[in-house]
Amino acid sequence: MTYRAAAYRASREFIAFFAVSPLYFAAHGAGATAQGALFVLWSLTSFVCEVPSGALADSVNRRLLLGISGVLYLGCFASWVLFPVYWGFLLGFVLWGVSSSLMSGTFEALLYDELASAGAQASYNLVRTRAETAAVAAIAAGMLAAGPLIALGGFRAVGIASVAVAAIHLALTAVLPRAAKRDTVAEHRYLQHLRDGLSEVTRTPALRRTVLAIAAIVALVGLDEYFSLFFAEAGLAPGWVAVAMAVTALAQGVGTWTAGRRALPGPRAVLWLTLLGGGGFVAGSAAALLHSVAAAAGAALLVAVAYGLVTNVYVAQENRLQHQIVGTSRATVTSVSGVLAEVGAITSFALVGGLAHWWSVPLVLQVVTVPFTVFGAVAGGRSDARGRPEVPTVGR
Repeated sequence: MTYRAAAYRASREFIAFFAVSPLYFAAHGAGATAQGALFVLWSLTSFVCEVPSGALADSVNRRLLLGISGVLYLGCFASWVLFPVYWGFLLGFVLWGVSSSLMSGTFEALLYDELASAGAQASYNLVRTRAETAAVAAIAAGMLAAGPLIALGGFRAVGIASVAVAAIHLALTAVLPRAAKRDTVAEHRYLQHLRDGLSEVTRTPALRRTVLAIAAIVALVGLDEYFSLFFAEAGLAPGWVAVAMAVTALAQGVGTWTAGRRALPGPRAVLWLTLLGGGGFVAGSAAALLHSVAAAAGAALLVAVAYGLVTNVYVAQENRLQHQIVGTSRATVTSVSGVLAEVGAITSFALVGGLAHWWSVPLVLQVVTVPFTVFGAVAGGRSDARGRPEVPTVGR
């Protein structure tokens, strides 16, 4: 199961476009503010579709939903390549948003229930973390590939390669298992799962605190959509922007991998990891404002380390969430968490996109990181240190 999950996740993230898409949009007339509007629409699409798609995943074949998600994901990058104008970018983000909502909760629930059917649910943290680490390694590899692709054929080569990889991702849906149904058809009714999932989140204090903590940290994690513009404004050339993005992805990989190699962090550990991560963003933004090659390199390093720290917190909290769910509407509960996470992302995108109309991206990131960090640290510090009995925690 580990290898299949890792192959599926890696194929979704091995996208060269990730490194340079903001530069691609800017080259076709969409600056930081216009891109902020695209990012907000992207998150709003996921927000609207998140919970309904989660309840659907608790009612129908999850592998089928992941296949539909793959088709829409392919359509996103095809739209960007075929229609390099603002409405083409907008269409791509809408397709991506629906795709993400279909996958969110569905993949995690399929993985957890498949392991649970074999009595191996205690290994969920390790299996999912390995899959996510493979995904992050694929992000880094895709970003590193962006530089040579630009040299070979410009942004068009990057786009065509991204479409091809998205097609491979769609094909790999077939390797995923069909998680066995655990109860009767009647119990899989859509509205029943929708009610049960919402009820479990609202009536379970520990689960509710974890969901809020995830939403808080996503506001910080969501800043990554502006990293390529950040590095470009710091003074790096497009080829070096791709390298800086790859380094950031590698740091993300370390954060993801370590989240599954140790016990779940307790509230105190979450608080300090979030504060350190936010502090790294602030320091990196300050370095970027110096506008020198050495300062730009230092900024890239600081941002990479900071991103690795907040990613570690994010993955650990998502792992905790799956162990705290006890009902049959696992995908729905996960999607409720996804909705609140989208609220955090929308707030992040709207603030950065709006302020970037007047200020440089490094200055904007420095300013908005402070409240996001404080909120994330406080929310994470209030999260329940306990998952299920078999899930150890540290840093109580």
